[in-house]
Amino acid sequence: MALHRATDYYGIIGCTNVMRQLYRRIERFAHVQIPLLIEGETGTGKEMVAQAIRCVSGCERRFAAVNCAAIPKHLLESELFGHEQGAFTGATRRHPGILAQVDGGILFLDEISELPPSAQAKLLRVLESGEFRPVGSEHARRASFRLITATNQSLAALVRRRHFRLDLLHRLGAARIAVPSLRDRVDDIPLLSEAFLRRFAQVHGRGHLRLTAEALHLLQTAAWPGNVRELRHVVEAAASLASGDHVTAAQVREFLGLTPAERSLSAPTLAEAIRAAERSAIEGALRLANGNRDRAAELLGISVATLYRRLAAHPQSAAERCDGLPLA
Repeated sequence: MALHRATDYYGIIGCTNVMRQLYRRIERFAHVQIPLLIEGETGTGKEMVAQAIRCVSGCERRFAAVNCAAIPKHLLESELFGHEQGAFTGATRRHPGILAQVDGGILFLDEISELPPSAQAKLLRVLESGEFRPVGSEHARRASFRLITATNQSLAALVRRRHFRLDLLHRLGAARIAVPSLRDRVDDIPLLSEAFLRRFAQVHGRGHLRLTAEALHLLQTAAWPGNVRELRHVVEAAASLASGDHVTAAQVREFLGLTPAERSLSAPTLAEAIRAAERSAIEGALRLANGNRDRAAELLGISVATLYRRLAAHPQSAAERCDGLPLA
């Protein structure tokens, strides 16, 4: 791929200088096996960078993505390293763990700053010796994989506060890629917006949509604390209001630049928040279990019957979207 002309680099949109530098670093680190740390603000596309590395190194490689903040801390170690039957309450069967399943491929750990201390120690051992021990097992196992981690926090600052191991940081951060914020690549906003509008039109059966000049100016002068993810949400929300072929400044302005106080006006009730959290937990467990309800119930610490009742309480919920999802 000609990097100097790339506007869609394995799904990453952008052709500014900082993006071309990003593509060159991806190419540089794609074919080595040392751990890689991807740093960047929330919403910049760190997982897309990891996926691009997978494609450059060979798309046939197995790839497992784990968000360390999305799995309860007491389950994270079991999910990564596996467990034996009876290792803890609810462990009714042996689970090999993600490390065993991704052997020979790439493991992407997002929000690595949320990894609990005990799991940090185990991960360091894997990096140093290639060995790990499932929860409740007396025997070490081996796994070989490329580790890519990502963080939106300063791991060095966490080390100073004794929340992260210095020796693990040294291993993870030997090679680093910094993903630029959207404010550092404002000239990419027209390309990104066009891509988001095209995808929106395809999904919703709309004709060709485009931004008016004033709407595009609004997008290019906004702050974007949520970076590319926030831009996509605003563009798609504004497009949903468009009655013709053009997305206007008024439609963009309706979703742009809300202050925290304004956002709080639409905060959910406690009951709604609890319901949303339960639904998210069920969907997360089903994804981890590849759609297996028995395994998902085990991860959630509930009976299968209870899981079915909770699924029934969430129409068009996890069961329909997560059944049979592959690991990679």
